[in-house]
Amino acid sequence: MASLSEADLKRPSLNPGWTNGEILAHILFGFIVAAALFPLTRLWGWLPRASSKPFAWLLNAITGPFNAFNALGARMQGKVFTHRRLGQLFERIYTLLMRQIDSIHGAEWANGMHYPTRWDPTFSEFMTLENLFRYPIQHFQLHRDQIAR
Repeated sequence: MASLSEADLKRPSLNPGWTNGEILAHILFGFIVAAALFPLTRLWGWLPRASSKPFAWLLNAITGPFNAFNALGARMQGKVFTHRRLGQLFERIYTLLMRQIDSIHGAEWANGMHYPTRWDPTFSEFMTLENLFRYPIQHFQLHRDQIAR
């Protein structure tokens, strides 16, 4: 964020049809998804491994609406969020993620659940809490080179 100005957010990205601000809003959404999925992953981590398969199937089944919501949300946020607002939201979500990480102890890092593999190329069929907290950075790395300087 520090390397981009307010004007840079309005400029076209290297992803055709998207602005830099829209790409950054989409990247931020990856952090939000991780924070939102933490309670579910933690809960299912204590249940039999196969118990989360139907939920993952359901999420895979609604991939189309999820993708539309994801794109629309990023495009709208990219148009209305200022440089400052994106930074504030990231700081809030990052702080939440750090609190969530601090609450995990020992062997619980290996607990996990089945995930919708159609939602994101970095999701795997089964993800542990450790995988979940690596996801936002992997998602960022996937899109980082789409930001035009």
